[in-house]
Amino acid sequence: MENAIQTAKKARFSDALEGVTLYSRFFAKTAIRPVAVIEVVGYMGAAIGAFYLIDPQDPLLLMLDFPWVWLVATALALRYGALMGVLAGLMIVLAWELLYRGYQGNGTPGFPVMLMSGGLVQVILAGHVRDVWANLAVRANGINGYLNDHLASLTTAHYLLRVSHDRLERDLFTRPATLRSALEHMREITALSTDPEVLHSPFRGAQAALDLIAMICQLGSATLYAVASNGQVVDVSYAEVGTPIPLNRDDPVLKDCLARESLSHLKAVDAEKLGSYYVAAPIIPVSGELIGVLLVHQIHFMALNHDNMQLMRVLLDYYGDGLEKYQLVGQVHRLLPHCPYGFAAELARISHLKQLYDIDSSLVALSFPRSGSGDLQFQQVIRQLRSLDMLWTGQNDERQFALFLMPLTEKDGVAGYMNRIEAGLQQTFQATLAEAEIRFYSMPVKERDADRDLKMIYDQVRAA
Repeated sequence: MENAIQTAKKARFSDALEGVTLYSRFFAKTAIRPVAVIEVVGYMGAAIGAFYLIDPQDPLLLMLDFPWVWLVATALALRYGALMGVLAGLMIVLAWELLYRGYQGNGTPGFPVMLMSGGLVQVILAGHVRDVWANLAVRANGINGYLNDHLASLTTAHYLLRVSHDRLERDLFTRPATLRSALEHMREITALSTDPEVLHSPFRGAQAALDLIAMICQLGSATLYAVASNGQVVDVSYAEVGTPIPLNRDDPVLKDCLARESLSHLKAVDAEKLGSYYVAAPIIPVSGELIGVLLVHQIHFMALNHDNMQLMRVLLDYYGDGLEKYQLVGQVHRLLPHCPYGFAAELARISHLKQLYDIDSSLVALSFPRSGSGDLQFQQVIRQLRSLDMLWTGQNDERQFALFLMPLTEKDGVAGYMNRIEAGLQQTFQATLAEAEIRFYSMPVKERDADRDLKMIYDQVRAA
């Protein structure tokens, strides 16, 4: 299972050209490099020079049945785009002016207007096709990256479910709180912490997070340190439980943790004698950068096992992810304090996706009357939640509402979703949306101020 989690996380940073041959990497570039102009000039110059060596009397081989020089320009247009294709075509025109002007031999009495204009049109069309497909490839890579991130989250959630089941069987009487609720609390710590002293700390809510980890993983004494960009541990503790001890950078467990950027413990390190730490666990958020390390000085003897170490790692991973997302999630919570953390985090993620790749997503709100039929209709719509969608429900004295966050869904997709909802209501309750007094609101997720848009649609559905 650990290998599955690592594989899923590596998918976020996978090579877009993985599996492509060396030939394709060199001759089928996916983007224009800054030296593209120099390369186009060099390729065309080499091609014209080669043609000159073949036939000095017809350096562009215009007298042949096929315009080979324009084939070179077309290939460059397919590689670099329409603009560089036009540059290659202009070099052919310039070469004719320099090599053929005033020359009346070989049946070339004047400037070949149709040949040159036709060649330019050909390279422009080929370059335009390349530009269109390059843009589609960028959008597709953005969508695939988003889906890979969801796959990693599902893999981690699946592993968490198995660990939660095992631990609940063993610790049902001593720990009444479930691991899932502890995880939700862990992810909310960074977004909900309002202590002015830690407001600008790189480890927001570190003490609360460490207290939670110490309780669940049975830690007797532990300290959380930051790791600098050069990979060295900073001798400033951001949180601690139990009796602290001075930082020991020469400890073999700590060295092994920093070298592999993975959790290390005494059983996994071949040390000649006992060092300062039993466990060293890294804090690595979704960006993949090592930002901190948790050093355990004392731990319950029976807790030093594989499952407990993996549980500690999962909790620290979630805490690290929260450190990167807390700024955007905190903006949502300042406007809507009761918004679920997962909903706010997903809104921040797809808003960033819109900013990077112009990939559309939507916010949809449905308001139902609080009555017998209204409750049944509300439950039916909730059961039809799609796999990628996020849901936030609420109610007041007269109505109940459901807010849907729909990633990768444009305006047409929202219309199709509503048609499916209405068709289901007509089949089950023989009523349309209007007849059932169901009110519908929607808006696209923007690249900026997504928290304000969520507040706007929330106020609309609450006031309905």
